Amino acid sequence: MRGFGDGSHRVGPLAVIATLALFIVVGGSATAAGLINGKDIKPGTVTAKQIKNKSVTEAKLAPSAVDALQGPAGPPGAAGPVGPAGPAGPAGAAGAPGQPGQDGVVSPLTATIEYAELGGDATILRLEPVPGPYLITAKATLTAGGAYSDGLSCSIWTDDTDAEDTASRSPVAMNETVALSLMAVASPTESIELRCDADAFSGTGNVRYAKLFAVPIQG
Repeated sequence: MRGFGDGSHRVGPLAVIATLALFIVVGGSATAAGLINGKDIKPGTVTAKQIKNKSVTEAKLAPSAVDALQGPAGPPGAAGPVGPAGPAGPAGAAGAPGQPGQDGVVSPLTATIEYAELGGDATILRLEPVPGPYLITAKATLTAGGAYSDGLSCSIWTDDTDAEDTASRSPVAMNETVALSLMAVASPTESIELRCDADAFSGTGNVRYAKLFAVPIQG
């Protein structure tokens, strides 16, 4: 048998058969590769064994599958150390000036009594003021108790040294009632007193509804 071409080589029947078989195998594999798709694969036949390790990436998975791969949140970690203090900020603007304060105010002082016996020059009421100038007023209703009286009188005293004002009624009859009013401006440092007296020859007098009032005067 003559060979192909110029007849210089002789090809045997076995070689021709082998060559044809090679073309059939190669062409058949290519045809099969182009025709097989997902519909041709039986469900459940492709397992993890047929999938190459590390070949499936997150981009190939559905978002729901990626979320399902996340485990529950772990417990909170321990607090970290306190960081260093930051630099001091700039000084703020000066605030508006406050309202001027008020000078201390001394409250008025008052003392009253409904009844007291008279016998000589008796202190009926007493106040202990903060030192300073005051307008001092007093009122008292006195009754002569003796058979005869030279008079009934009351005085405003400051610091147990000076009688700032005196009011009196003389003479008065037995059981006669006299209302006296007094007023003075003074600057006591320790005490303000209302003193009353019944100059009776026999027996004593009494005082009812006496009141001593001191109002501070602002300088």
